[in-house]
Amino acid sequence: MLKILERSHGTLDIAYKNNKLKKIYQSGCSKILIPNNYNDNNELVFINTAGGITCDDKIKAKLNLVDSNISLSTQAAEKIYAGIGNEASIDIDISLKNSNLYWLPKELILFNSSKLKRRINVDLDDKSNLFFCETSIFGRKAMSEQIQNISYSDIWNIFINSKMKHVESINMSNNIMNNLNNKFTLNNHAAISTILVFGPLVESIKNDLTKIVETIDNVNCELSMWDNKLIIRSIANDNYELKKTLNFILENIIYDKLPKSWYL
Repeated sequence: MLKILERSHGTLDIAYKNNKLKKIYQSGCSKILIPNNYNDNNELVFINTAGGITCDDKIKAKLNLVDSNISLSTQAAEKIYAGIGNEASIDIDISLKNSNLYWLPKELILFNSSKLKRRINVDLDDKSNLFFCETSIFGRKAMSEQIQNISYSDIWNIFINSKMKHVESINMSNNIMNNLNNKFTLNNHAAISTILVFGPLVESIKNDLTKIVETIDNVNCELSMWDNKLIIRSIANDNYELKKTLNFILENIIYDKLPKSWYL
């Protein structure tokens, strides 16, 4: 007898205008918290009440900002578990008009035999700023977990005035030991992080960021800058060292924009 497995579905649709909440829709396992704070930025906390993501789960989120400043994080690390079925899907669409978004979710942890397909689209105008930080962890070092087989597709599309500005793409499937061990990819490391910065903010922080990155020696961390965009890539043996490095960077550059939930 074929059994239908229970799966999680979640939808978020959030809109701000003039720093005031204009729309909030949440359903299924996706929830939003709006904590009080004393900063110039509003804070949002995305929550997945399912406690993790597995095969055939579907999460969708929309964020529309007009003349607003938002710092966003998540309640906890998002865990991608092994399961039976097709890839879980996460689809995120963000629109910024004369707004500032500090996208600071906690890390994405991929368990052995997990399956995930994620897509993040961001469209900002030339008066908006995007500070985007994403971290992926392959397995749990503390549990001596060996990642041998996953299906992982992660694509980010950044548009400025609806024109393509930047694309990031990771695609891994089946046995990924060569990807994890190859010295031209992860070189036996298990934690990677990317910071992307777009907008007028690039000019105001590029010199300080360059000096900060030059002082980092506990993880592999490099900065690139071209075409009015700034990228920092970090790779570490585990999330402990990587998180310390991210804290060092963020606290020295956007300390007043960090949401409280980032530290929880």
